[in-house]
Amino acid sequence: MIDIDWTLIAQIINFLVLVFLLNIVLFRPIRNSLKERQARLAAQEAEVSGLTEQGQGIGEEIKENLTAAKRQGLSQKEAMRQEGAQAEASLLEAVKAEVDAKWAEVEKKIKEDMAKARKKLKDQAQSFAQALAAKILGRELS
Repeated sequence: MIDIDWTLIAQIINFLVLVFLLNIVLFRPIRNSLKERQARLAAQEAEVSGLTEQGQGIGEEIKENLTAAKRQGLSQKEAMRQEGAQAEASLLEAVKAEVDAKWAEVEKKIKEDMAKARKKLKDQAQSFAQALAAKILGRELS
């Protein structure tokens, strides 16, 4: 059987002193370490979530900037296309004017050459007609 005597009280006191010493030496430092660790983890999680939100904000800003750059690029492309079309039209107009001028010059030269050729042929036809008439008549015409 179990006898209750002074050793039981000594054991209870021994147990309480041991619990008190273990609490001071072992359990409190472990609990404090766990609390600190938990606090660090919470701070790191908050930092990670903050950085994640910041990254998402930066990602959205990049998307907006990219969209704006695309719009600007398209507008510049359209402006350059219009500028090219205008340059093409002015160049074609200048070439057409030059061709028209050359054509008019060539046409004038051809008309002058035709007039000279007609005059020359008219003069030659007159002399050939006189020579032919002289040959046919056998005498010279004056």
